[in-house]
Amino acid sequence: MKGIILCGGLGTRLQPITYTIPKQLIPIANKPLLIYTIELLLKSGIEEIGIIVNEYSKTIFQKVLDKYFVNKIEYIVQKSPKGISHGLLFAEEFIGEDKFVMVLGDNSFNFELNVFVSDFNNSKENCRIMLKDVSDPERYGVAYIGDGKIIDLEEKPKLAFSNWAITGIYAFDSTIFKACKEILPSNRGEYEITDAIKWLLKNNYNVSYSILKGYWRDVGNPMEVIAENFYRLISIEENISGEIVDSKILGPIILDDNSVLFNSIVRGPVAIGDNTIIKNSYIGPYTSIGKGVNIEKSVIENSIVLNNSKILGVKTLIDSSIIGEDSIITMGSALKKQINL
Repeated sequence: MKGIILCGGLGTRLQPITYTIPKQLIPIANKPLLIYTIELLLKSGIEEIGIIVNEYSKTIFQKVLDKYFVNKIEYIVQKSPKGISHGLLFAEEFIGEDKFVMVLGDNSFNFELNVFVSDFNNSKENCRIMLKDVSDPERYGVAYIGDGKIIDLEEKPKLAFSNWAITGIYAFDSTIFKACKEILPSNRGEYEITDAIKWLLKNNYNVSYSILKGYWRDVGNPMEVIAENFYRLISIEENISGEIVDSKILGPIILDDNSVLFNSIVRGPVAIGDNTIIKNSYIGPYTSIGKGVNIEKSVIENSIVLNNSKILGVKTLIDSSIIGEDSIITMGSALKKQINL
């Protein structure tokens, strides 16, 4: 069985951060979001993995993922992204006649995927979708079910009459490619995966579902990125390889090689990458700080600071923020008592 991860979108909801880094590679607890998904697939026994990227991002994905995996990853370029079904068609040659699991690259999961994989692999189903009971179904594609069967699907309805959200994990056989070729663009101008699955339903293919009891988050906007970082940091184990000088540490932290804390207070959980210098500062909980960062005389918490950034003399709290790579932030006279970037 193979795995496909969709990463072809342009990440417009996370601009300007995504001008320099694809959203699937934004570090969460100092590890790219996509790594958690690949690890989930590998743990379930799926070792042949294809990642659908756009024509601008392939090199960036290769550079980052080569640092984490010796497994060969197939990079499949989606030209001019026009929705999930459109992107999936570019993977037809890679999949062939095999069954496969598809995961949306900007979704995060924490559960035992192997049960879902095994149930589908040992069945005669053409498609299986993963559903989650949510309080705000209008944000997602929605499934209507009755008597243990899928009745209908609707993509982001204005008013949903079901709380069953379609999560970002699907299992298909090769019939999905026929469905993707038969559908028309939606009102959004995209080829929706919900329309392709509805085509399977209408043409009497076997479409089933599983209920997700574990963790799921659609990490598609800045506040969801911050929330995901919070979630992943909760479970970190303390690992201090750097140097701590005249500083107070409360709670678990990760301090990587060649990094120094000097005369500062750090309240974990906090992750700090290598070659980072923090002086005379307060680093609050649920903060991830990348590599080569310099923070002096500043206050920050519940935030993500990307590589090679500088935060200098910002004594007003920086909270719930994402600081892009190579950013320089200094205190200005017009800043408010709390900063959200």
